[in-house]
Amino acid sequence: MKKRFLYFIIAVIIAISCIACSGNSGKANYTAAYDSDYYYEPAAAEMAYDEEARTGGFGINSSAQNAKAASTSNSTNNMPDESARKLIRDANLTVETKEFDDLINSLEGQIRSFGGYIESMSQSGNSYSYSSYSKTSHRYANVHARIPADQLDAFLSVMDGMGNVTHKGLSTRDVTSTYVDIESRLKVLNTEKDSLERIMASAENTTEMLEVQSRLYDVIEEIESYEARKRTYDSLISYSSVDISIEEVVELTPVKEETRWEELTRRFTSSLGDLGDAVVELGIGLVVALPWLLVFGGITTGIVLAIVLPIRAKNRKRRAKQKKEAEEKALQQK
Repeated sequence: MKKRFLYFIIAVIIAISCIACSGNSGKANYTAAYDSDYYYEPAAAEMAYDEEARTGGFGINSSAQNAKAASTSNSTNNMPDESARKLIRDANLTVETKEFDDLINSLEGQIRSFGGYIESMSQSGNSYSYSSYSKTSHRYANVHARIPADQLDAFLSVMDGMGNVTHKGLSTRDVTSTYVDIESRLKVLNTEKDSLERIMASAENTTEMLEVQSRLYDVIEEIESYEARKRTYDSLISYSSVDISIEEVVELTPVKEETRWEELTRRFTSSLGDLGDAVVELGIGLVVALPWLLVFGGITTGIVLAIVLPIRAKNRKRRAKQKKEAEEKALQQK
């Protein structure tokens, strides 16, 4: 019985092993067949693309997408050298000045001399000439200018001498990868456009021509979209954006570290200036309020006199009566 049981166990193990081997063999064959289809089908489809397009199959969309993906990959691997990189450089400045009008006029001339232009400008606030006694009333200007990128550094150097620059910011964006990708996609789309035009010229029936024409319109729309993006990048790369905030001030903010003596002198002078401004402002306030003071002073004086005069008259009468009574009493005693 033991031997029979052992033989049975051995037979079961052998049967399971055979089944497993058969399953692995089938799986391997299936995987090989799958891999073969996976590697060869795209190549066959790509080879048959032109023929399918001409006979009405039109595998255009998928082929265009594959071409775009390939061009993107190639553009990433073929980046231009450092000198040909596409950089967008922008700057922003904060400038203080005591001569607001002169600075604005000089700034406009300097922008033009560097080949740039003012894209937008705004002004606000009041001039010191109208409120010289108050340090809180002054003018602001915001200028958004476009300067040729190769002249940006020279323009910023000139700005350092035109006013008191309290803040300067520079930024650089590298858009080389995006720019190259746009160029590659345009190349692919233009190639597809030429192919579609040739196919449409040799179309054998109206249905085929309409199908090709529909895709051609889509391609042309994509080309126009990418060309618009490219023009935008060209503008941003060629001309740097410079934002300038200008503030009119009485005293310029120190932009370098002061010594103790310089700080003491500046703060003492500022205190004297504040005192003088306060006296002037008080005097102007009194002059401005003088008509009101006269009116209210006259009214107040009239009210006081109307109250005080009757009281004083009554007191005089009372004292006169008391004096008379005292004199009469003195005569009677004699």
